[in-house]
Amino acid sequence: MNGDEIGFIPTLLDSRERFLWWEIDQLVLAIMLIGIGLALGMAAIGLIGGTSAAWLYGRMKAGKHPRFAIHVLYWWLPGSLFIKPRTLPPSSLRYFLG
Repeated sequence: MNGDEIGFIPTLLDSRERFLWWEIDQLVLAIMLIGIGLALGMAAIGLIGGTSAAWLYGRMKAGKHPRFAIHVLYWWLPGSLFIKPRTLPPSSLRYFLG
């Protein structure tokens, strides 16, 4: 090894994919809101809103499970949007017995 190799070595084995300083789910949120702003003819508001929403989402999920967004969507969206496995209770059942 002569030190010519350039690459990213993650510090953790389960670290998520990143684009610049955002994780992929933050990037998707920012791009969606920026795209909506561009489609409505309000590019500056879309840019500010998209970056702010991605930053706030990153702050909200800091220190939580890596699949935090999927958990939130499961608990707060209607159950008819998801394919329900036979072993999981419905999302309206909040407390487990046992």
